Amino acid sequence: MPALGQRYAFGRHHDIDPVGLLIPRLPRLPGLIFVSLVVCLFGLSALGLDAFAAGSPWWRLDSTTLANIDPPISVQRAWAPGPLSRRPVILLLGSLATNSLPDWSTNLVREGYMLVAFTAAHPPDPDPSRRAQWLVFDERFAHSYVLGGARTPADASRVIDHLVALPDVDRDRIGWMGSSTTGILGLAVATREPRLKTLVAFVATGAYERWLETWKPNGLWRSGANGLWLETRSLLPLADPIHSVSNLFPKAILLVNGGEDKVVDPASTRAFFDAARPFYARDPERLRFVRYEGFGHNLPSDVVRLYTEHWFHLYLHPTQPPPPSPKVPASLEESARRTAVTASPHDEAVGAIPVPSRRSPIE
Repeated sequence: MPALGQRYAFGRHHDIDPVGLLIPRLPRLPGLIFVSLVVCLFGLSALGLDAFAAGSPWWRLDSTTLANIDPPISVQRAWAPGPLSRRPVILLLGSLATNSLPDWSTNLVREGYMLVAFTAAHPPDPDPSRRAQWLVFDERFAHSYVLGGARTPADASRVIDHLVALPDVDRDRIGWMGSSTTGILGLAVATREPRLKTLVAFVATGAYERWLETWKPNGLWRSGANGLWLETRSLLPLADPIHSVSNLFPKAILLVNGGEDKVVDPASTRAFFDAARPFYARDPERLRFVRYEGFGHNLPSDVVRLYTEHWFHLYLHPTQPPPPSPKVPASLEESARRTAVTASPHDEAVGAIPVPSRRSPIE
């Protein structure tokens, strides 16, 4: 794991074949009994939010309710006392345990990052027959995601309004971490909230309509042939992040998906990535899509920690600026030189004879 501030590069698109699944190990402490946690299909629990480290006095938690707005929003903040007077914020959709931190976050909190989890108390649909049933992939379930994509950006903006008025928050360093549901809705926030600087999303997509179209061929659909409600389709131009990708740059966006995922099909994530790429021509390293072949909707916990820490160290560091925009290699020779991991050029490894540089641009 890199130390705070250490930087290393991942490519913009990866096909990675890990050799095995790592199972998170909970610490063994005298007097404490650890209950095995069920890994849920959706939400941050799918990737370790509920795999909590043992609570201890080294971090603090406070809670408040933004009651003067509609709907009211509950806000929790978790941080560790330290030398920073203003802390970078990682926004989370949902709630935190009162006595423990998410496993993926412990190093970041020790380094000075603040977790901020929020929940908006939107009333349920007045018609009980229209209310979504969890993991029943039908018109109601589809509508709940599109409606969430329409609502969550405004909720997040109200939370950010509250945060930037606090003296211990760095208003210029606000990011988002999510997976599955909370990553899907987080991408809607990223396209509509300019104060958000960076986002890490696991097994998520920002192409809602493309995603919903995969439910039937992937065997998830549990309803008739009518498809989405007209009300749902009318919300898509506002709610679907792919319609607002021009607003993303210069936010640093990292998308990490399972190549075999049938719940959030990575093809929909790739569609969002491809739609956003033209707007990142000035700094393509700020937009990345990683696809882990051999994994579905649940990625290894070490992957979640690795990419979350790495991305926030790069683009939400407590004290250091983000990395500068890269220069495109001007020739094939320069591109080859950049791939070297020692002082020796590659031609020496194969006994090739260097030739005069050919100034052919490299895409």
